[in-house]
Amino acid sequence: MEINESELTFQFANGSSLKFDDTQFYRRYFNRLPKSKGVDILYDCAQHFVMLEIKNCLGREAENRWRIAPNNKKRHLAPVDAAERDSLDIEVAQKVAMTISCLTGATTFGELRPTAQPLIPFSDALHEKGYSKCNKKLLIILFIEGEFSSRTRTKKMVMHALQYSLRKKLSWLNCTVSVVDSSTYHKKFFELV
Repeated sequence: MEINESELTFQFANGSSLKFDDTQFYRRYFNRLPKSKGVDILYDCAQHFVMLEIKNCLGREAENRWRIAPNNKKRHLAPVDAAERDSLDIEVAQKVAMTISCLTGATTFGELRPTAQPLIPFSDALHEKGYSKCNKKLLIILFIEGEFSSRTRTKKMVMHALQYSLRKKLSWLNCTVSVVDSSTYHKKFFELV
């Protein structure tokens, strides 16, 4: 299955994938919650459940540079009013938490709300007992495109700092966190086409 997000196309070969933030349940019901957020794509296969957030900043690096500094350290340098926005580590951690909440909420409706139906298999997969027994892994992936290296830091260093901060914020969740781009992502789960 192919999913388009942020002018990029991702192809998922095995398992089930869903453009989460485009589902009717998310848009019609969950978005009623003030400041609600959700990851872009959910992907479930035999050994993994993946929450994928995509940030394509190609050509817009200058306006997003402050967002790659963990913990809003560079918010004061934002070229626009950033009072309602956060650095990527904070935003993605919030999106993961809210996605889990939305999936749980969809499950509570069962067959009573048809718009919840596409989310229930993903909620069931996320709540499998396999995670605690290490039979299945929960992966949180931030896919970030753009040239964010500088004189003092390579893009790899930037991604590592985001990954470390995001991992710390998601320590309440038994998961693996990865920050990747088109040259470093693992083709095991999806391919950029």
